[in-house]
Amino acid sequence: MTNTLAHPLVRSFLSSVEDRTTALPEVRRRELLADLREHVEVALAESDPSDETAVRRILDQLGTPAEIAAAALAEEPAAQPAPESPRRTAITLGLLVLPLPAALVPVLGLLLAPAATVAGLIRLWKSPQWSRREKRQATVLALSPLVTAPVLALAVAFSTTFGGLTPLTLLTVLLLSVPLPVLAAIRLHRSAARLRRTA
Repeated sequence: MTNTLAHPLVRSFLSSVEDRTTALPEVRRRELLADLREHVEVALAESDPSDETAVRRILDQLGTPAEIAAAALAEEPAAQPAPESPRRTAITLGLLVLPLPAALVPVLGLLLAPAATVAGLIRLWKSPQWSRREKRQATVLALSPLVTAPVLALAVAFSTTFGGLTPLTLLTVLLLSVPLPVLAAIRLHRSAARLRRTA
């Protein structure tokens, strides 16, 4: 048994499979290597272990180490991120949406809005339940009022139709900037809810 597995071709083959399957969970990886060893031992028991041609033929029947590793990795379910509690998710999403209403509060809003944005984005990026793609999209949508609000305010200020930038038009500009961060929160909420259902 030991002599069979000591053959240089067998050792090289198993070592290559082992190197290519480091992404597998350790238990699954050990099982795969044990299965391969057993198959090689059984097949070589019926042949001459010193016959290099027979050893190559048996290893060729198994497939290349790359093929074996790819098949094993494809069978392994992708690790799903752990969902957060609904309460924790709600706090994160609330912080992402809070800056615009907070900006309406005189004086205090100038401090509260940026603080809420920063806190919301930190919580968003630390959360394991959303993908990097979702986090990037949500960040762009959450920060979009920094661009849309000034652009809309300038458009209104120079527009003769609205008669300049009055408190009412400023409020309208802020309300027009709300949908994108709200859209980000809705999409993240749906994604988190879907993850909790499948967990």
